[in-house]
Amino acid sequence: MSFKIESILTPSVGVDLVFNLNSINPISRPSIIHDTDFKKKTITIAQPLIAITSATTYDTLHLATIFQTKQRKIRAGIQCKPIQFDNQYHLANQAISKAVILKYKLPVEEINLRSAFRLPMGHSHTIKAKLKYNQTDYYTAKDFSIRDISLTGMGLLLSKKNPNPLMWLKKADVIPMGMILVKTGEKDNKPAGTLGLKTTVVRVNENYSNTHTLVGLKIINLNKKNETLLNRFIHEAQIDELNRLHFRGN
Repeated sequence: MSFKIESILTPSVGVDLVFNLNSINPISRPSIIHDTDFKKKTITIAQPLIAITSATTYDTLHLATIFQTKQRKIRAGIQCKPIQFDNQYHLANQAISKAVILKYKLPVEEINLRSAFRLPMGHSHTIKAKLKYNQTDYYTAKDFSIRDISLTGMGLLLSKKNPNPLMWLKKADVIPMGMILVKTGEKDNKPAGTLGLKTTVVRVNENYSNTHTLVGLKIINLNKKNETLLNRFIHEAQIDELNRLHFRGN
């Protein structure tokens, strides 16, 4: 399937910078398009939260986005490389932003971004977590549960049966979190890692179900060390889940 870049990758569109797309451990970093120059084959994007520089190492780099067709949602992207870093990029509203100018190579192709995988909880990999809200600590199992997690965010489930102050969370609230990544069945019960994160509420769905409210959180301070740790945890969970399904299928 062919795509027209002019109708997909346009200013203000949300995108992902995808490092090493075809490896077993790809990493993506969210951004947004500031400007395009299709004659010069360049696209200017906002510098991701975890910045890329001339010293950033990778084998391949893609710029990807999701768009809706009549039949389905499609993730498509192009190969690219940074050619300029601008720490004083002037936006249309006169604000200053850090930006990266990318040189891209056609064609635009449909891609499978495995690092966007949202890990559902409850199988071989789980997460124990604590969050702070209004100076009070809340814990998984007792006060909330994590439905799924990715490198960019997570979904929290709040029980309507036993409501607590987390029901008062609203969009844009900033929520610090501590996490223990757990591989169930480990002999020594040693965690796969611990994370300290800062998140912000991006959606609250009180109608998620008759029994639960769903709160969507965006991770806003994932440093390189934590990004690698969480990405490895998600990837290993994918492998375990694929093996489990294969074994069950046989």
